[in-house]
Amino acid sequence: MRTISFTIPPECEGITVRSILKNQMRLSSGLIARIKLIQGGILLNGAPVHTNVRVQAGDVLCATVGPSGTSDLNAVVTHGAERKAFPYEILFEDEDILIINKPAGVAAHGSRYDACVPSIGKAVGEYYGNDEMYHPVSRLDKGTTGVMTIAKNGFMHELLITALHSDEFRRVYIGIAEGDVGRSKGDFGTIDLPIGRADGSAIKREVRRDGARAVTHYEVIGYENGYSIVGFVLETGRTHQIRVHMAAIGHPLVGDWLYGTERKDLIERPALHSKELEFIHPLTGERHIINAKLPQDMRELVGWQG
Repeated sequence: MRTISFTIPPECEGITVRSILKNQMRLSSGLIARIKLIQGGILLNGAPVHTNVRVQAGDVLCATVGPSGTSDLNAVVTHGAERKAFPYEILFEDEDILIINKPAGVAAHGSRYDACVPSIGKAVGEYYGNDEMYHPVSRLDKGTTGVMTIAKNGFMHELLITALHSDEFRRVYIGIAEGDVGRSKGDFGTIDLPIGRADGSAIKREVRRDGARAVTHYEVIGYENGYSIVGFVLETGRTHQIRVHMAAIGHPLVGDWLYGTERKDLIERPALHSKELEFIHPLTGERHIINAKLPQDMRELVGWQG
């Protein structure tokens, strides 16, 4: 099991275990409630402890925050069989975080109607032998490719969700849009239009006055073959946000069957890619920059080579 520990400094002496868990160790009230039910989930100096106990300087408080996040491609798991390699490119991995390069056609979650549909959740569960290690932080649509972040336990998931849409967790997307979004390379702008569920649809979203606030910052990277290559940074994270906003300004993403025009002769999905993630690791404080190369179908659409 994944555990984290904290040595009580003099200034925290006399504070309750619950307060240390919540404020110094950054566990949510919900997570504290869950780990209280685990045998040995909260230990003070190696012994089980109630959360109302007051700590002393030098005490060591340990909390179980989830299953172990270690992995070993050569590990023997069941019936003497070697663990299969993870089916998608791993861009970053440690005990708490997995970042992958998601391909098109793979859903974030498995389908309740068709067990044969490939999903990241199923792949993670099979890879680690534990379905509890899949906590998606930045979900991508089935057709969207690129950098996708997964927390391996609820503790890290809560920390990363808190950092979303801040300088501690900054994502850059690349999309290919119909028409000329900007007059020249480097043109930039902001789309600030509220988004809500479209009437009569469980899937489609639309710009609507009673929707949730949605803000997309964009910059024109280039213009090729009649299409604009656009970089996006999201200030908010609404479902289909980039796709809805680009359609709203008259430049839907190429191949977007839901908000634009299906173009299977050019590309079989909306032309959107999660290109880069820059984040500060919540536990180590290290800054990481993770990149995923633009996929071949989008490169071919604008005539890029390599």
